[in-house]
Amino acid sequence: MNILFATDGSSHAEAALNFILRFPFTRETTMTVLTVVDAIPMIQPELESLDEEQNHALESANKVLRDDAAALVDRVGDRLREDGWSGSTRVGSGDPVEEILAVAEETNADLIVLGSHGTGGIRRFLLGSVSDQVLEYAECSVLIVKEPEPGTMQPVEAGTNAAMRILLAYDHSEASDKALELCADIPLEEGSEISVVSVMPLVTAYRQDIRQHINDIWLQKKQVMQDGLDDAVRALKWATPNVKTHLLEGNSVSNELLTAAEEAGSDMIVVGCKRKTAFKRFLMGSVTHRMARYARCSVWAVREKKDEPV
Repeated sequence: MNILFATDGSSHAEAALNFILRFPFTRETTMTVLTVVDAIPMIQPELESLDEEQNHALESANKVLRDDAAALVDRVGDRLREDGWSGSTRVGSGDPVEEILAVAEETNADLIVLGSHGTGGIRRFLLGSVSDQVLEYAECSVLIVKEPEPGTMQPVEAGTNAAMRILLAYDHSEASDKALELCADIPLEEGSEISVVSVMPLVTAYRQDIRQHINDIWLQKKQVMQDGLDDAVRALKWATPNVKTHLLEGNSVSNELLTAAEEAGSDMIVVGCKRKTAFKRFLMGSVTHRMARYARCSVWAVREKKDEPV
C-alpha cells in the first residue's frame, strides 16, 4: 500500500501521525510525507513596488517558511523510519488541496491520511476545509483522523500497534463490499473489535396503508440484510474473532451510524465511498461526508482508485 501523509505540523496532524504509528498497516506499506508551503501572498503590482531591501526581506521570509517545512517533514520522516516504515518526504507549494491531490496522483497513492480540524460547535457550519475538499476530490481512499479526547489514547512502543475498535458501515453496495475487503485484509492486533452495522429506513416513515402493502417485502428485505451481515462476519473472522453485527432502523442512516460509533467507543469508522462523476462532485451531504464531518472518531472513506475496475 502507498500512503500519502499530509501534515501541517498542527496538533490535528500530530494526531494523524500517532494514528499511523498505532495502526496495523502491512509492513510492505510505503509512506510519502508531504507538507505544503503557502508563500506570503503578493500580487504583481505589489511585487513591482518593492525596493531591493524589501525584496530581500520577502525572499528571506519565504525561505524561512520553506526551511521550516523541510524540517517538519524531516522530523515526521524520522519518526516513521524509527517505527520501521520506508518512504520519502516532499515539500510542495501553493494551494494545499491541489498539491495533495497532485502528489497523490503522482505517487499512485492508495490512501491519503490527514488530520481533521474537528466538528465542535460552530465548526459544524464551516465548509471548505482541506480535509473536506480532499475527501471530495481524491481519486483514492482518504483517512481523516480526529484528535482523541485527552487521556484516551494509550502509548504504544515503536514498531508495535494498538488494538482497534472499528465500525464498518455496510449496505451491500459495491462500495461497502470494498470497505469489507479492506477490513478483512487488515492484520489487526489481538483484542481488536469490528462492529458491522447496517441501517434500514424506518417503516413508520410511510403511511399506514403503504406499510400494510410493503410489510412482507420489508421483512424479506430485512432478512436479506441480516444474511449479508452474517456473510460479513464470516469474511472478517480471520482478521479478528471479535465481530458483532447490528441491523438498525432509523430516519437518518448517518445519524444511526454516528450514534452506533459513539456507543461502541469506536476508534474508526470505515465506510465505502463511490467515485463521483464531475456533476456529483458538487453534491454534498452524502453519508460518507457526514461521517467525516461529524464523527468523533477517525473515518476511513474507502474508494476504488481510478485505474481499478468499477
